[in-house]
Amino acid sequence: MSIDNKLFVTEEEEEDRTQDRAADVEDESNDVDMIESENGTSCAEGNRQRENEEEGENDDVEDEEDDPVVEELPLYISGNDESLHVFQYANRPRLVGRKPAEHPFISAARYKPKSCLWEIDIPLDDQSFYNKEKAEADWNGVNIQTLKGVGVENDGQYAAFVKDMQVYLVPVERVAQLKPYFRYIDDVNVTRKQEDAKRNPNPSSQRAQVVTMSVKSVNDPSQNRLTGSLLAHKVADEEANLELTWAEDTFEQFKDSVVKETEGKILIASEKQEDYIDNLV
Repeated sequence: MSIDNKLFVTEEEEEDRTQDRAADVEDESNDVDMIESENGTSCAEGNRQRENEEEGENDDVEDEEDDPVVEELPLYISGNDESLHVFQYANRPRLVGRKPAEHPFISAARYKPKSCLWEIDIPLDDQSFYNKEKAEADWNGVNIQTLKGVGVENDGQYAAFVKDMQVYLVPVERVAQLKPYFRYIDDVNVTRKQEDAKRNPNPSSQRAQVVTMSVKSVNDPSQNRLTGSLLAHKVADEEANLELTWAEDTFEQFKDSVVKETEGKILIASEKQEDYIDNLV
């Protein structure tokens, strides 16, 4: 039977019960102090968090004041009559030292419209990294480097320039990555094979052979055996080059033609402002 349930207790038991009650009161007091301490800490953290948020908002306001809008420029989309192609030179550095690399001199340019294939010739610098004797002996005296690349459609990309505080955007039709194309090696290899065939004719190839011919329908699926890249290579090889003249220092003339095209043209929105905002949301 516990002490609390007894009707009569001794002095020793009374002292023990008094000590237990005092210990319980002390524990409750400690619990209350811990709760108050935790509440104080959480309140302090909340106050610091609110202060940080207010400081962040003040910083944003100060940044906007430090970087205000100083000018608004009208925007024109033009150049629909232009055919703008962008060349990327994959094997050439963008910078030479700390200066932008100059555009190489182009001696010839060729284009195949159906295959969208570009070829440009760049004269080699025979004063550095060029073995003239070996070039004349082995490679028919080659003195140019040919760059080749296929133009890829890029919808939504524009080239821009600013003139008279107005911005003009010209749509980019295609982008081509130009890489070295060693045409002179292919030409020399073909010439060597032809000379070897003339010097060493194969008797077996000169014997009479029976040739069996058959007529196939146009809809025969076996007729279209070349697909994908093989078909593209075949079309490009069979298509004739369109010889072009490379013109330098024509950028100002190009800008004038674009600016002239925009004169008298007013862009009209295809939808209302409310509909545009609804589509964004």
